[in-house]
Amino acid sequence: MLVLLDIDGTLLHGSPVAHTHAMAIGMTEVYGLPVAYDDIVAIGPSGRTDREIARVVLRARGVPDADITAGIDEWVGRACAAYASIEDEHPRGLVAPGAHEALDALRRAGATLALLTGNLEPIGHAKMALAGLGEFFVPGEGAFGSDHEERTALVPIAMGRSPVRGPAVVVGDTPADIRCAHAGGARCVAVTSGPYGPDELAHADDVAPDIAAASRVLTRWIPAG
Repeated sequence: MLVLLDIDGTLLHGSPVAHTHAMAIGMTEVYGLPVAYDDIVAIGPSGRTDREIARVVLRARGVPDADITAGIDEWVGRACAAYASIEDEHPRGLVAPGAHEALDALRRAGATLALLTGNLEPIGHAKMALAGLGEFFVPGEGAFGSDHEERTALVPIAMGRSPVRGPAVVVGDTPADIRCAHAGGARCVAVTSGPYGPDELAHADDVAPDIAAASRVLTRWIPAG
């Protein structure tokens, strides 16, 4: 079974401060507009891909869609470079309690683990390395906000990159994670450790309070042998 894990709100708790600043820096550099941290927070970024966040913020500043698209690849590179330069200047997200043990238990039970996140790929992997969780996620696998603007497109991308074939499950903390999973033919275990409660996540196949509890649910779903 392929288990696809979200980062912010699922494996890490707290606001992704350096990440948000890096996206703003990249937009300022590429599009010539003074974009700030608060401009990103104001659009409600939770559950969105980074590329979608950039488009929504820039549209609100009057940048035409064609111009946004023309600069988006350069923006990805600038945002990732900015993150690498400022990650030590801001508080890091807290590793979810029991995350390492939960991932280790899933791997020992036979699950294949990969990231499925709206984060740009270099930023996502950097966060996992800083959190001490990098060992669980192989570069070149999973799916990221740098792969596609629409989160609902990410499950097929992750499945296509996986060395295993079989059922997939998304673990995330927002309704967007649930829609993403079901659009890609996967199940979803939603965790309430992010900004949404159980009622808002009720369309998931199961709801758990955190990654540790989600791991126990998933272990029961892993086919024997």
